[in-house]
Amino acid sequence: MRPASTALLCLALCIGSARLSAQEGPKRFKSAGGIVGYGNAFSNNTYYKIFYLAGDFSWSVNKPKKRDFVAVYLEPQFNFVHTLRPFDYEFGVNAGIRNYIKANDGLYFYQMLGSGPHYISAELDRQATGFIFSDNLAIGAYTRVSRKKSLFLNLQFRMRHISNAGLKLPNRGVNSINFFVGLSHFR
Repeated sequence: MRPASTALLCLALCIGSARLSAQEGPKRFKSAGGIVGYGNAFSNNTYYKIFYLAGDFSWSVNKPKKRDFVAVYLEPQFNFVHTLRPFDYEFGVNAGIRNYIKANDGLYFYQMLGSGPHYISAELDRQATGFIFSDNLAIGAYTRVSRKKSLFLNLQFRMRHISNAGLKLPNRGVNSINFFVGLSHFR
């Protein structure tokens, strides 16, 4: 898949998700924000560092009635990658499920699982350039930072695996540990 095709796919998913959120009822949980992050590979003999710039959107599947609830999330990304060549990039979108646990009105814990198509320009011994999938498993917390009860700080730890599902060799994948910080508005 060419970079332009992947970018158009990401844009279509973002527009579609914005339309879905406009149609939801007023009592559903929604969040919108952005995150930045840093990751480092722990795959053998692989120099791979990643700097994330991403949107962070989620919508509850149903009206939250308990302290815990499930939401879907969408995360469009543009990432800077540092390998043996210093100026590579990735872009794409992750989507998945996020389970929230509300400790109180100012603190939410969550766990999330997701995947999504990406494009990578970096040339790695373990992974071919081009189309890849980004698989993610994360835990995190939102804590309120404003008196209006709507602005939250997002702290997250994520394990990530990228590979291309055997479409092109090499395809041994790259595993990384990642840390994120961001701000989100809850509605």
